[in-house]
Amino acid sequence: MDYRRLSVAIVAQAGVFAAGAVALLALDHALYATSLLCLLAAMLVTYFAATQILFRPRHDIPRRQGDAGAIYTAELSRRRLQVLLDQTPSPLLLMPADGQVIAVNRAARRLFGVAYALPTATRHRLFGEAGDFRRSGQITWQGVTYMLERTIIEGRDGLSELVVMTDISAEVRAAEATALRDLLSVLNHELMNALTPVTSMSRTALDILKGGHPQAPAKAIRALERIVARTDGLAQFLDAYRALARLPPPDLQPVALAPWLDGVREGFAAQWHGQGVTLDVRAPADLNAVLDADQMWLCVGNLLNNAAEAALTRPDPRVRLELATTGGRLAVRVQDSGPGIAPEREAQVFLPFYTTKANGTGVGLSLARQIVQSHGGQLHLVFERTGDDLDGACFAFEIDAAADSSLNPPPAF
Repeated sequence: MDYRRLSVAIVAQAGVFAAGAVALLALDHALYATSLLCLLAAMLVTYFAATQILFRPRHDIPRRQGDAGAIYTAELSRRRLQVLLDQTPSPLLLMPADGQVIAVNRAARRLFGVAYALPTATRHRLFGEAGDFRRSGQITWQGVTYMLERTIIEGRDGLSELVVMTDISAEVRAAEATALRDLLSVLNHELMNALTPVTSMSRTALDILKGGHPQAPAKAIRALERIVARTDGLAQFLDAYRALARLPPPDLQPVALAPWLDGVREGFAAQWHGQGVTLDVRAPADLNAVLDADQMWLCVGNLLNNAAEAALTRPDPRVRLELATTGGRLAVRVQDSGPGIAPEREAQVFLPFYTTKANGTGVGLSLARQIVQSHGGQLHLVFERTGDDLDGACFAFEIDAAADSSLNPPPAF
């Protein structure tokens, strides 16, 4: 109901009635001029009321008409946007502040078989009970591997996370095939290097024993000792392979890194201090991160051991471990004062079982890289550095550093 129109009409009627009454009273007393003025006043009141009711200014058009137009325009825009989203082949998920995971487009609804929000069981299966995308670089659903790309968006209900799921199965299969070829090549090389001399020395020992020479037993013993040494090396190689192949998924927990770093310092000093290698650790005292403390110690330990071995090839061997947080990420660097690594060898140093050391297994860097990848990061060599007094190799990686207030004590090393 338009109360403004009603009030104008009531006032107009009252005014006309009053003017008419005064005009009749004046006419009854022969006051003709006064009666005429009252009639004119009644006509003016009627005209004013008509203009207010019938010819109101445009800005007084009921707001509901403007609201209806805005609602229609917004709905039209929403439908256009939904059509565009439904044409997107990549599944899109939205996680608002209330913890739901909403299938935004047709690809997501088909993938998860829902009309709107993912069931709790599906959400937990994909992202854990917390529905946390922060540490989920990729997921596998119905045999297909998806890379997750997060974007923070702000709406009327606060901040939400928009997650784009990109099918990377073809890339993963290609990478796995390449890795398998590299692995088989290295395995073939290592096994042949071990078995060829074992076969040769075994035949030599057999020929010596069959010849009946007086010194045959002693020569055969030396040959057998070399055979045992080679088979021991092969056994160590296979043990290293098992360690690399059986790495379990990381048990991600919030960890206070100050006591964790104390353990790293003590372990390094016990192994390398006697050989003159010094370790410089640079990290904030209150540094926290979410990680698997045991696996990350193994990762950093391998990097530090490699750095120490490289540093020993030059005078004044030094190693530096740096940790810092930037943009919610934990950045880790391990540097040494050794001869460094040529850029063209970067791809080789991360190959499983590739080594240039006489007694090396070639597993340390591969294992470290696998651990970093399982934490959502990427281990790489840094070649361009400025203002650095250590000109050897520099390995670096970043992982998510988000941690809550209840920190687990690190394990004893």
